[in-house]
Amino acid sequence: MTQTLREAQDFLTVIKGDTKKQILDIEPLLNRHPTQAIIWFLRVLYKEKKIKLQDLIEWDKTSPEINEIVAVMFRIRMAIRTMINEREVKAA
Repeated sequence: MTQTLREAQDFLTVIKGDTKKQILDIEPLLNRHPTQAIIWFLRVLYKEKKIKLQDLIEWDKTSPEINEIVAVMFRIRMAIRTMINEREVKAA
């Protein structure tokens, strides 16, 4: 895994105290799929979280789950941007 992909994985990993939670482990995916397919999957995941966020906001604006979804969406978006930047550098 390249340094850039490690950075993307870091965005997809949340450490809270002694607990480490991965939103998505991209390393096994990289062994079977091209980077473009993983970016596509992350975009789909982002859209699903966005829909869930919209539903939650309509239902209960005070829910703490809103904060969690927003944080996950931010991390997914940053991982996507990191992976896209790597592809652009390789293409140049």
